[in-house]
Amino acid sequence: MRMALHVSAETLTAIVYIASFSVVLGTVATIYTQSLRTSLLLAATAFISGTLGFAYSVWRLYRPRPTATA
Repeated sequence: MRMALHVSAETLTAIVYIASFSVVLGTVATIYTQSLRTSLLLAATAFISGTLGFAYSVWRLYRPRPTATA
């Protein structure tokens, strides 16, 4: 059976970096606002937007391009 999604080590590393940045941002938000709900929302937003931005850049790199027919 074929895999539906192939993920390379570089892709997983990028996602781990995005997650660690989100945790740091959430920690700083917790220290600054003293509110756990705000920091969790900020960390989740940072993770989702970072992952979507990375997925978009990977899609732009590997998307099928139309071939020129002469």
